[in-house]
Amino acid sequence: METSEDKYRGLRRLPPFPAVATKLLRLLSEQDIHVRQVVELIRADPALASELMRVVNSALYGFPSRISSIQNAITLLGLDTVRSFALTVSMKGFLHTALRLDLLRRIWRHSLACGMLCEELSAACSTSQGGDDRAYTAGLLHNVGRLGLFVAHPKAYSDLLTEPCETDLLERERHVFGIDHCEAGAWLAHSWGLPADLEAVIAGHHQPVHSTDFDLADLVRVAVLLTDVMGFDVTPPSGCTLTEVRSMLPSAAQYRFDPDPEALTAKITDRLNTFD
Repeated sequence: METSEDKYRGLRRLPPFPAVATKLLRLLSEQDIHVRQVVELIRADPALASELMRVVNSALYGFPSRISSIQNAITLLGLDTVRSFALTVSMKGFLHTALRLDLLRRIWRHSLACGMLCEELSAACSTSQGGDDRAYTAGLLHNVGRLGLFVAHPKAYSDLLTEPCETDLLERERHVFGIDHCEAGAWLAHSWGLPADLEAVIAGHHQPVHSTDFDLADLVRVAVLLTDVMGFDVTPPSGCTLTEVRSMLPSAAQYRFDPDPEALTAKITDRLNTFD
């Protein structure tokens, strides 16, 4: 077990959060933003630009003619979708070759699926059904501490997840690393300069859902459970049913969010496969 003085040592060795993603998060949080600014930022990252063009021309979107410019791609997709996309591609680049490890890939797909389900839930929770533009980002990044611990300690973390054990995951993490993935994620979010509301979601995503004052953190907590219920789990799921998870949403959202489980799973799987 690591001491309190060196429990962040492995995390300090991780590369910084992708600069283009940080800049996009800050830029797209501003009220007065021009597409030209986003175009210039994406053009400055050839890997991101080429991936954007690949995905916008994929069967996922099915545009009738080929999209050949970044500006057209951004205009067609919309700034919220482009932010989600850029963040996803940047995080995938951050994990890089480590995604060849099957277990880390499962953690990554869980995070992706959670982000997508956060979008679905956010639309249901909104009276206009427009959703919270932070929802996908919060869902995608909620487990960044687990991803960070795995990349920093691949053998030890893999063993921790795969060995049969009855104790709570967070407790096991604290025993092995002196830190759990919620604390690790909050530390990474702070050191990377991510917005404070995202840091709070990352730190508290295993806390109980509030029955009143349902907020972004609660949305992510419900989405995490829903992600597991739908089969995108990493560790054995909590045993909740879809009905029980829906009951944690505000009453109006429960009425609006009543999907066909198979159809929703297929939709999420198709989107996940686009990023493989």
